[in-house]
Amino acid sequence: MDLGLKGMKAAVTGGSRGIGKSIATLLAEEGCDVSICARGEEAIAATRAEIEGHGVRSFGAALQGRDGDSVRQWTRDTCESFGGLDLLVCSLSAGGGTNEERYWYRSFEIDLMSATRAVEEAYPHLKKSDNASILIISSMAAAETFVSPMAYNSMKAALVTWSKQLAEQYAPKGIRVNCLQPGPTMFPGSNWEMIKVARSRTYSGVLRQQPTRRMAEAEEIARSAVFLASPAAQWVTGATLRVDGGYTKGVQF
Repeated sequence: MDLGLKGMKAAVTGGSRGIGKSIATLLAEEGCDVSICARGEEAIAATRAEIEGHGVRSFGAALQGRDGDSVRQWTRDTCESFGGLDLLVCSLSAGGGTNEERYWYRSFEIDLMSATRAVEEAYPHLKKSDNASILIISSMAAAETFVSPMAYNSMKAALVTWSKQLAEQYAPKGIRVNCLQPGPTMFPGSNWEMIKVARSRTYSGVLRQQPTRRMAEAEEIARSAVFLASPAAQWVTGATLRVDGGYTKGVQF
């Protein structure tokens, strides 16, 4: 199936590793120019080289996700560099943490506010596109209790509600908005790598709840994300797609 992505312009927050990187490189493979932002100049440079290896243009900036001005500036610079924007994928995340107050502020700024700031800056450009799409990366941890009370789960739940509200508001403007909820995913540098070593009982418990007895790979999540963001899913907006290999047990009506 042709996803209709060739020649489109995409921006991916948190695009230098894990799920975000897999989304960015798959978009490039499909023929999109791709811009990324994340921490670390070296990771940005390496991912840009991978993107350009598919014969498309890249743009990138190293920044802190809680720095609102930097997120806004990256979005504006992306649109200027590419001469517009068709797709925005918001995948920046602070990761897990605990229920301590500092993690609430951190998750609020990185998971939630980086997305709202990028969307606000991208909106004037997206509404000029013939195939505009926004994809918000949430988590299956927003759908049911997971591990323990923590800011991460609640902020990911907030993103689900916000994406649905955006979808209703932006549909008349020709902009689709959808949400993706990945399940536990293992990749180099992920929190799950650390948990496997430092909290092996927690890790084993999560694996026991997974019907396949393994975690997802980043590219497995990215394939669903790229489809949702693409023109091939043009009649899908306001949807939340859970991609968790059957981890969650609730029935979705």
